[in-house]
Amino acid sequence: MKTHFFAIGLLIFITLTSSPTIFAQATGGLTGVVTDQNGALIQGVSITVKNTGTNLIRNAVTNDESRWTITQLPVGTYSVSYEKEGFKKGIGAFVQVEASVTRSVDVTLEIGVSDVFVDVTTDQPLVQSESAAVTRQITGEQLIKTPTSTRSFTGILSSESGVSSDLSSVGVNGTGNISPSVNGTRTTSTSLFFNGIDATNITSNEGSMTDNISPAPETLEEVKLQTSLYDASTGRSGGGNFQLITKQGSNEFKGSAYYYLQNKAFNSNEFFLQQSGNEKPRADRTETGFTLGGPFKKDKIFFFGGYQYTDANTGLVPTARTRTVLPLAMSVLGADRSKAAIASAFNQFNGCSAVTNCLLPSDVSDVALRIFNLRNPVTGGYYLPSITNFRNLGIVDQAGTGSYQFGLFPAITSRTLQRNNPLVEVVTVQPSLFKQHQFTTRLDAQLSKSNTLSGTFFYSNFPGLDSFPDPNSLASPTTLRRDDRNRTLSIGDTHVFSPNLINEVRFGHFSLNNTRSLTEEFSTGDFTNAAIGVINPATSFDPSVATTRLGHYVGRNNIANFSFGGPNDSFNRRKQATFSIGDNVNWIAGNHNVKFGGEYKRHQFQTNLPEEQATEFEKFDSFTQLLTGNATEADTQYGITDKDFRFQDYGFYITDDFRVSQIEFESGLTIRAVYVAD
Repeated sequence: MKTHFFAIGLLIFITLTSSPTIFAQATGGLTGVVTDQNGALIQGVSITVKNTGTNLIRNAVTNDESRWTITQLPVGTYSVSYEKEGFKKGIGAFVQVEASVTRSVDVTLEIGVSDVFVDVTTDQPLVQSESAAVTRQITGEQLIKTPTSTRSFTGILSSESGVSSDLSSVGVNGTGNISPSVNGTRTTSTSLFFNGIDATNITSNEGSMTDNISPAPETLEEVKLQTSLYDASTGRSGGGNFQLITKQGSNEFKGSAYYYLQNKAFNSNEFFLQQSGNEKPRADRTETGFTLGGPFKKDKIFFFGGYQYTDANTGLVPTARTRTVLPLAMSVLGADRSKAAIASAFNQFNGCSAVTNCLLPSDVSDVALRIFNLRNPVTGGYYLPSITNFRNLGIVDQAGTGSYQFGLFPAITSRTLQRNNPLVEVVTVQPSLFKQHQFTTRLDAQLSKSNTLSGTFFYSNFPGLDSFPDPNSLASPTTLRRDDRNRTLSIGDTHVFSPNLINEVRFGHFSLNNTRSLTEEFSTGDFTNAAIGVINPATSFDPSVATTRLGHYVGRNNIANFSFGGPNDSFNRRKQATFSIGDNVNWIAGNHNVKFGGEYKRHQFQTNLPEEQATEFEKFDSFTQLLTGNATEADTQYGITDKDFRFQDYGFYITDDFRVSQIEFESGLTIRAVYVAD
């Protein structure tokens, strides 16, 4: 007993001084009461729990109330045997252990000699009564068999009580992750854990799981969702808690191979696309991969790994199409894009008087001429396209005439020109792309009867290309690259000091890159301010491509749905790195199941958002303004946009589950502090 108290004291000291413990646990537990056929309690029953895949063995003995508990068990399938002199030996098979849940498996033993084996009934109740936490387990098999558009583990969350989320759209050019709202909380209040370490996206305002990891269902043992009343050891905030548990190897070699396909041949065309003269859009998605697991050394060292490749080419997502407003003049403006041809095309429809207010070739600015002659590197056509399929809107950009200025100060002249350009609506589809390479590797080692070591590494590159980053107005594809990458490492060591005292240490590293940028073809060469003749003073402060690229041009009022050039946030660096180390202690004393521990995290977040640094010309009321170079407003800004945040997160918790008669109580305390270093 003195040895146990010394060990507990040492673990408390380590916890408080080095700030360990992981809050979300990738392990579970089993508990139960053993009685005879008359319902009498049986004390001193020897319990042996054995993992059917790895032969991991843990032991316990029933206490004075005939109850036994074993915690910190890896997720998986177990057999449980019961031995007591004067009773037949009982064996319960196929007992499932879930993450963060202690399951009850009460049994009844028959009187007889102990060398007689009896299969005992260990049906696990549908409602677990050992905790007040509201949880739901989604197995890897369920994820595989449930048809969803992207096979993301988030795809079936909306069916859970208290969870509100959209369904992932068909043909999405991404992982399809959806950040849910749990019990009315914000989507950023949800926490995500991968094999016990924090994998929450803290860089996105859209949600904790948006643009985040999405392991292949074939590599997941289970997804655990806790929506409310979880104990003090779980969760970083008040929303839901999601835990991803990777499969582990066993003494048998097992593997799988799979291939999933989506293709536009299986779809019909959308009504509005058909009406606008667009053919059925691409909706192609291929997802293929394999898994393999088995022993390196039987009963000692096990491995599991998987690879998945995803290739998507889709016109069904919002960023693959645009609904823009253009002048009817673009329907007659062809390969000849001289100043004379441009002026003639607009004069053909604006009702101008040839003597007084028609556009002259000299009225077309040099900047506008270069813009109208830009070639789109994706389509091969003009950046401001010639159009054949359109819908007449029956309105003009701005009625009547207007006064426009020409020349440089002080030699400025003005002319009255006709505006009155008829408008049409154009729907354009340019498929958006997505590719993903992901690897999952897990190693488990039983170093001794009392010590096990586990490590999991997840690697994923999942970039996407958005053809229309501003889908409600862009006149032509302007490709934005989503350079999404993730590396996640989880290493855990579990040591059994005694059946009643278990310690788990876990180290984690999580890095996530959600950087956004225009592709090189839309940010260099002809697609720069210098190439079209715009002088940007911000380049003297920052000559990076985010500043030198072609600026953003935006209409308003009747042409509010017209724009070209990359949006202001086209260059947005977002990099997150989180290091964590933690320690969980589980101590069973009589009717008390005490868990305590601490956790230390070090976060780093790097960002750079040079918004409007590349210039923005906005509030064009008419296309005549654009042609003559008379923008209502021109913006640029510059400054130090590089930001590097570092903050440290300390946490400590203690929780006690205890029984008084047949009533179970749970109490807990969590203390958490965040220290911002710089």
